Amino acid sequence: MRPCCSSGVWYRYGDVVIDSAWSLEELSPADPAASDQPVIAINLLDTPPAEPAETGWIHHWPPDCGGMSLALSAEPEGFMLRFTGLADFVISKDGRQIGAWPAPATGPETLRHLFLDQVLPRILAQQGRLILHAGAVQIGDRAIAFIGGSGSGKSTLVAGFHAAGHTLLCDDGLVLTQRGGVILSMPTYSSLRLWPESVARLYAQAPATAAMAHYSSKQRIILEDSAANSDGPLPLASFYLLGSEVRTDNAEISLQRLSPREGCIVIIGNSFQLDVTDRFRAAEIFASASPIAEQVPVYSVSYPRDFSRLTEVQDTILRQHNRMGH
Repeated sequence: MRPCCSSGVWYRYGDVVIDSAWSLEELSPADPAASDQPVIAINLLDTPPAEPAETGWIHHWPPDCGGMSLALSAEPEGFMLRFTGLADFVISKDGRQIGAWPAPATGPETLRHLFLDQVLPRILAQQGRLILHAGAVQIGDRAIAFIGGSGSGKSTLVAGFHAAGHTLLCDDGLVLTQRGGVILSMPTYSSLRLWPESVARLYAQAPATAAMAHYSSKQRIILEDSAANSDGPLPLASFYLLGSEVRTDNAEISLQRLSPREGCIVIIGNSFQLDVTDRFRAAEIFASASPIAEQVPVYSVSYPRDFSRLTEVQDTILRQHNRMGH
């Protein structure tokens, strides 16, 4: 179950270089000759990976929207991530080499989506990064981040800020680091994945789109400013936690600051993980999340899921951001 090295096209994913055997058109190109960044190589496997023993499966994630399910097998030489009916990804122990075996119905766009939005974040997490299910936009010289599960409206709110002229950083996959006492946010890559209704309602002029994956009607917005995060990480000003509760259109928009303890739980609960049985890695996540929650405020956002009031929600968040003196 050991994938071999690639020697294909080089791309940038956050502060990591991806050496890919196939095109990853959502990413910005990287120059391998000028880069001293970590490299992750991805290939297509020549034969299907060996089936793990039943006892080798150590975790099953619940199905995601679109009917995707995920399972993990850990063996001495590495891991296998299985997206049932879609693809298997074989990962070396150090996360530097990946082999992909797509199902017959899985096209290039689906394989790229699984790799970029599911596999790579978990590999970075296993390598010691704190990477969150969070979208982010740039406000002034800082970033604000939005955390929320499937159906919370996270991508729609991030896209609303983008449509209003704010620089998009990502709609998922946000790496957090600490440097000189400052919490920094590093997006993995600029992306937007939206339902067709959201695209139609958010943008006055329809943007170019492409299919995200064959099993979902979500669209990936083709971004002209996809290199917006190339200047490096930004200081993180605040988190906004979006709940899954659907409220009426006459409901009040409100922000409530969580305690550092509550914020720490939110950060941990929304972090990517590969080997969820790795107690050492779990302790590292807690150790990383605790000082972040002490320093960066986390607000719970309550608002109606109504496109006509999205500007009000954005204005409420921006007023809060400005009151903080950013």
